[in-house]
Amino acid sequence: MKKITILSLTVISALVFGQQKFVYGDSFEYNSKYEKDLKLVLADDYNQYVFSDINEDGYSSYPHKKIIIRKLDQNGNLIDTIIKDYANKTNGVLHNYLGSTEISKDKFVVFTEEIETKINRKEIFQHIFNKKDGNFTTTSVAKLFTEGGMKQGTTYVRFSENGKYAAIINDRSVSKKTANTIDNIVIDLSTLSKKWEKEITLDTDYMEADVAVTNSGRILILRKSTGWKESSKLVYVSAQGEQDIPLKDKLILKTLTPVSINDQDYLASFGYFTGVRINQSNFGDMAFINLQNGNITMSEVPAYRNNTTMSGVDITHTETVNGKTFMYGFDVNKTMPQSTPANRFPDPVITYGTGRWFIVNSDGTSMDSSAEIYGNAGHFTKGTTNYFFSDGYNLTPFKIGNTGKGSNIGIHNNSEGIGSTRSGRSILTAVKYIPESDRVMFLRKVDDNHLDTKSVYNWDK
Repeated sequence: MKKITILSLTVISALVFGQQKFVYGDSFEYNSKYEKDLKLVLADDYNQYVFSDINEDGYSSYPHKKIIIRKLDQNGNLIDTIIKDYANKTNGVLHNYLGSTEISKDKFVVFTEEIETKINRKEIFQHIFNKKDGNFTTTSVAKLFTEGGMKQGTTYVRFSENGKYAAIINDRSVSKKTANTIDNIVIDLSTLSKKWEKEITLDTDYMEADVAVTNSGRILILRKSTGWKESSKLVYVSAQGEQDIPLKDKLILKTLTPVSINDQDYLASFGYFTGVRINQSNFGDMAFINLQNGNITMSEVPAYRNNTTMSGVDITHTETVNGKTFMYGFDVNKTMPQSTPANRFPDPVITYGTGRWFIVNSDGTSMDSSAEIYGNAGHFTKGTTNYFFSDGYNLTPFKIGNTGKGSNIGIHNNSEGIGSTRSGRSILTAVKYIPESDRVMFLRKVDDNHLDTKSVYNWDK
């Protein structure tokens, strides 16, 4: 308690004199090999929480499946660890982590699946962590069909960009001779209850490539041809049923980014046109689709045209201002290292390109420009400005509705030299703005098995 008081007085002094103040939490252990999807969540001026998930089979005598929530105090020191083991330790029962998100200032939800092959059962669970009492509440939200054996199907969980909905899409595994059945469930995250569910049947000439949920709580399913001829289909699903969205001839879609304009659903999708293509990527064209009337407007993306290592485009932020839609994203690249006698089957190397702004006009036409920062950056909004955390040392501001980059705001403490007690590698996507104390806080990797937090007060002064 004495330590907290001293730090608090130091912070108050810094606030009074308007100078940057750095506060570091004590480092704490974590398992870098098995803990995945690290997030800083449910942050306020009194406590913050670090989420991670272990989703490993064969980690111990039983499949090792754990949700881990670490509670931190005001200054980022570990004060409690809450662990939820979601494995049903029955032989023949499989488990998977499907996704997680904050649903309010007090609650965080995690979705998992449980598959029992002997009785062809697949069940989806939601585990709700409430920071008010520090407990999990687990509820079954769907009981689904599998064919058994290896035919377990594939379940996706997706969250809408506005944070209102979660979608559970279960693509059943079927034989090639029968139609493909897909279970669609949309959950209202404000009540954690089903908004609607619909079973649909699709033809077997196509297979599912990606899924998404719109801000209105409808589902998009992107399908690709199972035959030798390249082809794409786009299916728009609601409680009333499914609707095919006709695509332009020879257009192949690769990504799904739902966008809302005046409460209407649109889709931005990167892809390409089939034909003679030499040393071209699969993401050199962008389609902007009005999902109400099916109108498609195409735009070229020259920066992506010749990038043949691209495996995707991640859009991490969207906003609509004065009839224009602004999307921030970056290219995801995958390369395969050379095999060696010691490693004959190396894992692919994933890298991220420079961030880009994509600006879509009211008529659907678009343009893009470099954001001039590292792409896979965390971000937050304060007032009328977005701040991107792209290098661990600076915050880069962009006014809402403007792609012009402002001057970097340095948040580096010169005492953090390599080998010092304050050194650490920032986790760029685990950054939070805490308005109660007007501070920025983020996770850092101190070494392979330890994390800490760093807070910066008076960061934009």
